[in-house]
Amino acid sequence: MKLFITVLVEGEYMPKILKKLSENNYHGTVMPTLSIRRALLSNNVEPVPMFGGISKVIEYDHSPRPMIFVVVKNDEEVKKLAAIINETIGGIKNKGFMYSLPIDFLEGIE
Repeated sequence: MKLFITVLVEGEYMPKILKKLSENNYHGTVMPTLSIRRALLSNNVEPVPMFGGISKVIEYDHSPRPMIFVVVKNDEEVKKLAAIINETIGGIKNKGFMYSLPIDFLEGIE
């Protein structure tokens, strides 16, 4: 089993991707995330000195980076998911990234 993860830089592609995944009978979970840099720039705690000056100059965009998690059975399905996403948004380059991880334990879904 594999965990296929897609991280998008912006959420504008989410509706198209989710529709296409659903049409191909893939189900999963979507979570909003922030990069470490964005989290540092937005926190209310005293910033790390290196980022302290930057946070006063840079306008911070609070929009989250969406992550899509899908569990699949094998490498062929990982390739199929990657192809679906690339086809749907015209390639992942400069729009985010995708990767998969092996799952050595799974209970509750088939």
